[in-house]
Amino acid sequence: MYTIPSFDPSSEKRDATAIPTNLRDSLSCLDIVWSDMFETGDSANDPEAAMADFLKGAPAQWLHFNTSEISPFVERDDFGKLIQLIERKKGKSCLITEVSLQYEPGSGGSTLAMQVLWHFRKDLRCARVIDLDAKKLPKQVVDLFLLSNQKTVLLLIDTKENTNNDQPIKNTLWENLIDEIRMREIKTDTPAVIILNCRTANFPTKDSVEIKMILSPTEKTRFDEKRHELEEKFKEKSQNFHAFNIMQGGFKKEDAEKVITAEMVQHVKNNPKSKSTRLLSFLALINSYVPGSHLSRLSCEEFVAKTGRSSDEENAPLQTTMKPFMDLIVVFSEGKPEKTDYIRMAHPMIADACVNMLTEHNLTRFNIASDFLNSMVKGKERNYMQICKRMLTDRLDTEKCRFSKLILELLKDRSNALREKQCIDLLELASHLFNKDPFYPQALARLYYIEVKEPDKFDKADHWANIAIDRKRENSHIRDTLGQVHKNHLLNTKPWTDTETVLKIAKSAIKAFEDEAKAAEDESEDNNSFNNRGYFGFLQVCKNIYDLAKKPLEQKISEFISGLKGDVEDRYDFFEWYLAFSRPKINKKDPDYLHNDIVECYKRYFKKQTDEATLNEKKMKSFGGLLHFLQSDASVLKQKFKNPQSDDETQNILYVLANIILMFDGPSERVEELQASLHKLWVSKKQGRSPEFYLLILLLFWFDEAQPRIPNPPDLEDCVRYMAESYEKKYRKYLRGRYLVPLFFFGEENGLLHSSKLHQNDDVGSLELLLKGDGVSCLQRISGEVKKDLKVFAIRDGKQIQVIPHEPASVYKQGKVSFYLGFNIRGPVAFNIRYCK
Repeated sequence: MYTIPSFDPSSEKRDATAIPTNLRDSLSCLDIVWSDMFETGDSANDPEAAMADFLKGAPAQWLHFNTSEISPFVERDDFGKLIQLIERKKGKSCLITEVSLQYEPGSGGSTLAMQVLWHFRKDLRCARVIDLDAKKLPKQVVDLFLLSNQKTVLLLIDTKENTNNDQPIKNTLWENLIDEIRMREIKTDTPAVIILNCRTANFPTKDSVEIKMILSPTEKTRFDEKRHELEEKFKEKSQNFHAFNIMQGGFKKEDAEKVITAEMVQHVKNNPKSKSTRLLSFLALINSYVPGSHLSRLSCEEFVAKTGRSSDEENAPLQTTMKPFMDLIVVFSEGKPEKTDYIRMAHPMIADACVNMLTEHNLTRFNIASDFLNSMVKGKERNYMQICKRMLTDRLDTEKCRFSKLILELLKDRSNALREKQCIDLLELASHLFNKDPFYPQALARLYYIEVKEPDKFDKADHWANIAIDRKRENSHIRDTLGQVHKNHLLNTKPWTDTETVLKIAKSAIKAFEDEAKAAEDESEDNNSFNNRGYFGFLQVCKNIYDLAKKPLEQKISEFISGLKGDVEDRYDFFEWYLAFSRPKINKKDPDYLHNDIVECYKRYFKKQTDEATLNEKKMKSFGGLLHFLQSDASVLKQKFKNPQSDDETQNILYVLANIILMFDGPSERVEELQASLHKLWVSKKQGRSPEFYLLILLLFWFDEAQPRIPNPPDLEDCVRYMAESYEKKYRKYLRGRYLVPLFFFGEENGLLHSSKLHQNDDVGSLELLLKGDGVSCLQRISGEVKKDLKVFAIRDGKQIQVIPHEPASVYKQGKVSFYLGFNIRGPVAFNIRYCK
């Protein structure tokens, strides 16, 4: 017992290594699927009873996979797809790789992921993450990889949350795993870790498999065959296999509804306040709005044992009390090392059907949620933090959904005149119970300023927003809500009749966004990203007050607006380089409204002639602004940057960049002049300049390898080192967590190529191909080397210049390599690294 696959290079046969108890105990973050699980001893559980529980709706356990008779599982089409994907990943040359499995709650996604781990248990070291500890987990995963000898770990991460933003978890884990591997100086030709990223989201990604609540014709046939097998083995008992039957029927709403019997409905109707009805309502509510959630058996027994029971439940144990509804719920064990009993609905669709049935009998969602908070949560808040947070404050999509699913459905109930008050009451109760959590008062503030119709709604929103801030003063995102309250108050102050009141609101909004921006500046760099909403909200308020003011401007308003011009320009400058140098993710752009509002605000405050002339003049004053002309009409630069304007570093940088941009429209004879301009600055001071200065040095001197046009050119090794230092000081805090856009590439004939030109090179889009790791004909591969410490260097003119690997996981051993060379604001970047044979 407790063996894992081992690698014997002298034999093609599978080998296994036994793991001592002390090593097993040290892997506390992992639920390991042992190669010989259940082969050397009997399980304490009854396999047949466990199988029946699973088919009814209990979560899959490893015991369910160990059967010598009929298997409870049906092979989904995507099982084979996942196996093939992982088989391909096994042979990939990299440190870490990933396969994504996305599923709808109740569709069997978690079970399918476990099936995949069970399938590979004798070939790979398979483990499911049970504790996402950022420090412990990477170390334990690498420990598992190294046990006895090296063998790839297949690591299942199942977030069990419906979210479109698993990037922080993924990015942090990848970075920490790579750091751990490199710290231990591990060399491997095959992946150390294959991550099976399993989550309840619906956002297609590369190497992704999606499981939805629908069956293909072949799956339907397999499920029908399995049903006949189960009916033969379990007879009438198979009628209670609700989770299986709902899947076999194709996830039809009516299949979930029909398991609620007339007797159950009558019990609810006759006993709406009984402990049995109330506990059913709790289980239905949390399983409907937080699929997969459960209550501990102990907490349910304590609820049943409380005073105030009806006579039919006097001194009754849990199963007796819940007898009318036991067919709808499952009891299961989970946990490591000590198992705990939990209770949940058999399927999320049954939970939905129960909520609807209860609502029809005047047990509304509001009634149930309030009762749950008062009866189950109160006094044991720590046990219910995650369930309540996900049910009452978490939004499925932060860009599209304003509130949690439960709050949204309460607000949508047009037949309920008290819907807004009920939402307020629920969030106030939760805010009182979780009296240190800032997200409940934050949600209340948002509810008041977005939905409530009361005259004093903004005063109440202000009140709750400040309570949220008091609970977590250092959190800039919490502070953003107060700014949004005042911004919306300003927009709703119409017509403009009271200048003093309007100015007061505007000043409050501006101060709130300034405080948010300061908090963002002070936040720890451990945060995944920098919060730019304070800067953006400030510009929105400035634009709004300009647009709302009477024309011609009153003196007080005019003076106020004039006093904002400097801050407006500073924030515009921030976003100009911020949006030019980065974007949220490699495959995602910032929303259009962000750029539009920033530009429109600037035009309001600085318009001179036409909008285009105003913006062009502004863009010609900054590095990020000039980059704009690479994708527009660059001819306007010819007169402006015809001659060097001064010896000032900033002006020289703009002059050089403008002329580089003009080179893309045709050959230029000014390269030597541009080099000389930069070289003069380099000689006077090499270290401590801006990242933009070093970027231009690289662009102009890297490609002059054969015949340098000026003597004693800059040392590019030093340049790259100084650029990295400068980036750390100037931009890292603001751009952390964002994808640094490659601004230029090394083209076919030792020439520069701007990244926008890659989009135009062919029908597919060369940039997309490059970022996927494919070859690109318009770029030139250059020679490089990976050193012992797994740092990557470009070989140029006999020197080795360090470059940043675009995919760190692709650097897995030392040796000669080739790659495409790109440049972002941090330095030179190696794309599509390939080891030389």
